[in-house]
Amino acid sequence: MELHRHSEHLFWFDLQPNGVPGFITIYIWLDEKNAIIETGPACALERLMEGIAATGLTPEDVDWVLPTHIHLDHFGAGGHLLRELPNARALVHPKAQKHVIDPQRLWEGSRVFLGEIAELYGEPLPVPRDSVAAVEDGDVVDLGATQLRALHTPGHAPHHVAWVADREVFVGDALGLWYPELDCAFPVTPPRYDHALALKSLDALAALDAEWLHYTHFGPRPAAGGAAIAQVRDEFETWMALVADGVSAGEDAVATTARLLAARPRLAQTELAMGPHQTGTHLGSVRGMRGWFDAQS
Repeated sequence: MELHRHSEHLFWFDLQPNGVPGFITIYIWLDEKNAIIETGPACALERLMEGIAATGLTPEDVDWVLPTHIHLDHFGAGGHLLRELPNARALVHPKAQKHVIDPQRLWEGSRVFLGEIAELYGEPLPVPRDSVAAVEDGDVVDLGATQLRALHTPGHAPHHVAWVADREVFVGDALGLWYPELDCAFPVTPPRYDHALALKSLDALAALDAEWLHYTHFGPRPAAGGAAIAQVRDEFETWMALVADGVSAGEDAVATTARLLAARPRLAQTELAMGPHQTGTHLGSVRGMRGWFDAQS
């Protein structure tokens, strides 16, 4: 287990679900109270526990589990993990709370959208009702020397939350995905994607003037004085323009995705590099954007 120390309080490691490196980052904040940010999927629970132990924490030492949202690659292990952490509670968006207490609809929907990838991730377990609470926009988690503030950032999902610590932000999928080894950043827009809300969330994140953007996919990214979020916004707008052109031309999502991959050659590399976990993501994102575009008609 290679554990990276980002700052005095913040550590991170590569979860490597199903042996795939460079795909999911787990962040651990050590303070008077200790927090795990994201859990990853159920299939990687053993490695998740190894990462927690590598920081010197025991299961009893963890106070908070703070996912950015409850998709399987972000909180699929939540119910499993909380059974291992006797003193921990999870905080989720109010719209997500009932779906982690009873994850059946979440699991069924994930199997429809993700297909065999959902099976690779593993089925989520229910989170005990007394182990999870809803977090409102602006709520603060006091860890001691640090306060983590919840910032509702819908768009990718209606229940998405970014976590803000001074000038560091845990962005989940609100800024899409970023793979530093491939020098590639791009949107991920599943069903129920809302482009207008996504852009508002980008603006809210940009207004924070952060120094670091902590991606789940993948790793800490320098904000570069706002240049990183500006690049993300341009990419979101480029994708939506391509999708809009495809709709106007009467082409299907597969054809639009082919044009997208031709215009953005590094995108194809992400599916090769990340194996089955990334397969079909770009097609799914085009379909998510088309769904939003069609809903505006």
